[in-house]
Amino acid sequence: MNCGDCMQAMVLAGGRSTRMGQDKSTLVLKGRTLLTITIERLLQAGHSRIVILAADEEQKKSQKDAMDGFFDNIEWLLDPIPHQGLIEALVSGARRSNFDHSQPLQLSAVDSPWLDHSIYPALQKALHGDTEVAIPADQRLHPLHSLVRSPSVLESVNPDEGPLRDQLKSLNSVIVPWPESELTNLNAPSDLKR
Repeated sequence: MNCGDCMQAMVLAGGRSTRMGQDKSTLVLKGRTLLTITIERLLQAGHSRIVILAADEEQKKSQKDAMDGFFDNIEWLLDPIPHQGLIEALVSGARRSNFDHSQPLQLSAVDSPWLDHSIYPALQKALHGDTEVAIPADQRLHPLHSLVRSPSVLESVNPDEGPLRDQLKSLNSVIVPWPESELTNLNAPSDLKR
C-alpha cells in the first residue's frame, strides 16, 4: 500500500496485563478506555492509518466492544501465536500489516494515557538524515513509543538478541527527551491513583 504522506501507527494492545489483573487496553480511565485514549491521540496528531496488534480473536472482540464501534477505520492484526512475546508481535505485525515501507511507522503502547499528542511531531523532527529510529526517554528509554524510519527496521530486531530498547538504541538512533509525567506507564492497580 502506498499512501503518499500518510502517517501510520502500530498500537501494541495484545499484552497479558498480569500485574494489572485485567486487559489494560480495555481499562477505563475518566470514561474512556486506554485503547480509545491512544487512538484519539494518534488521530489528533494526524495518523490516518492505525493498526492494532491484539493477542487473539477474544481480545480483539473485547477491545471492539469496549470502543462501541467508535472507530470504524481501524485495522486489527492478531498475533500468530498469542502472547508469544513483544518482539515477535512487533516483527510479525510489521511484516503482515501491508504498511507503506517508504513511510515512518509510529509505535504506540496503550498504557501511557497521559502522553500528549505533541510527542509525535517531536519524534518526526528528530528522525532526519540516516537516523533509523527516534526513541523517547525520560530517565529511561521508552521503545514502545518509538518512531522507526520504515516498518522494515522492525524486521531487524530479534527476540534472542536482548531487550527491544537495547536493540533499537544500537541502530542509528536518536534519543528524544520527554517528560516523565507523560511517559509514565499504567502497570498495576496502584498506578491508577495518580
